[in-house]
Amino acid sequence: MSAPEPALPANGVTVAENTQQEQGRLSAHLGLPGATALAITVVVGSGALVLPGIAYRQAGADAAFAWIVAAAVTIPLLAVFARLGARYPGAGGVAGFAHAGFGRTAAAAVEVLMLGTFSLGIPAIALTGGNYVVRALDLSIKSGPAAAVLVLGAGVVVAIGVRLSGRLQTALALMLTIGLLCAALLALRNPVTPVSVHVPTDTSQLFTVAATVGTVFFAFTGWEVISFTTEEYRNPQRDFPRVLVLSFVIVTAMYILLAIGLQAQLPATDPGLSGAPVGDMVEQAAGSGAAQATTVLGIVAIAANLVGAFWGASRLVMASARAGLLPRPLARVHAGSSSPRRAVAVCVTVCLVVIGLQTAGLFSLGTMLSLAGRNFFVIYLFCALAYARLYTGWARAFGIVVAVVLATVTLGFGLASWIYLLALLTAGSLAHRYHGRRAGADTEAEAEAG
Repeated sequence: MSAPEPALPANGVTVAENTQQEQGRLSAHLGLPGATALAITVVVGSGALVLPGIAYRQAGADAAFAWIVAAAVTIPLLAVFARLGARYPGAGGVAGFAHAGFGRTAAAAVEVLMLGTFSLGIPAIALTGGNYVVRALDLSIKSGPAAAVLVLGAGVVVAIGVRLSGRLQTALALMLTIGLLCAALLALRNPVTPVSVHVPTDTSQLFTVAATVGTVFFAFTGWEVISFTTEEYRNPQRDFPRVLVLSFVIVTAMYILLAIGLQAQLPATDPGLSGAPVGDMVEQAAGSGAAQATTVLGIVAIAANLVGAFWGASRLVMASARAGLLPRPLARVHAGSSSPRRAVAVCVTVCLVVIGLQTAGLFSLGTMLSLAGRNFFVIYLFCALAYARLYTGWARAFGIVVAVVLATVTLGFGLASWIYLLALLTAGSLAHRYHGRRAGADTEAEAEAG
């Protein structure tokens, strides 16, 4: 005789789920389609809208080849993420990988590094979206207020609950993928100039392509954010590697087609390539009406990107609070929505403050993107080192090779990047040690009181 189904209270959550969420655990609700949609919307954002034009202006006809190289460079990183994510699923994401490989001190350092990266990267995405909103509505204001509205909207969606945000992400992922692919194919239907993927043949071209690969690599970041959602997978061991493969294939095809579409419609000297190149490409191919639709699609892309980013960032805050690095109340999961609402509120507040500071002129959008993008390289480096530590044989050798390549890239970082990186890593390590001493003192006090 089969066991009876657990009774559902009025909010639709089982007693077991309710208890789990009160303890700061997330419900497992993501299947392959929903998780893949979330991955696409996390990865595809401002990078897809701006970087194809910047890359084309830098490398000309060699730009498409630079996108192919960047995709190829990403494959080993995804292999590392896929295996670690399937083996160590959890809301801690890449910090959980560092914990498994090197212990809690390293995990705390990576957590603070990720928090510092999110604190710049998410507002940068919102400010880019704000630029698109100002352009679409022909407003005579700075992008800051529009960016703040986008942040608040994304935060509300994530806080309302996983069911709404999951369905919305799936719908937005379909709209985004179909829209950008159609824009690229529209540009390729009636090319102004012949298109081809050029392979560089001399040293100067190789250096140009290498520099362009470094520029467009930001568009291939985001899968590390997906690692923070694996606690919500129904079957992370099976689905997480599949999600990475499916989303990578879709995103890479989109980027390469956009790169070739720009080459088909615009000259590499076009001044609009640094602004809204996809809109200019579509306007050249199909007129101003289609270009306006592309601008709206850009806003949709960034809104979806923000929802996915807040989803991942709030899970990191929750996991850090669960581990004691942040205040314990931030680990609480709201039972009715299955969302860590307090963690979401903290993420939204930090982003609004950073947007306000940027709007006041304290730092540029370019600086925010640069610091966040370089932090990702170090985060990947931690993952590769953890992979090499946790596996043996050929897998360990593979991890070492990936780590050496990433470490070589970091040698080119500027002084400001290294100061920010080292400050975050040091803060995480010191915070963990302080928490450990405090926890030990509390234990001694309880023992003496007993």
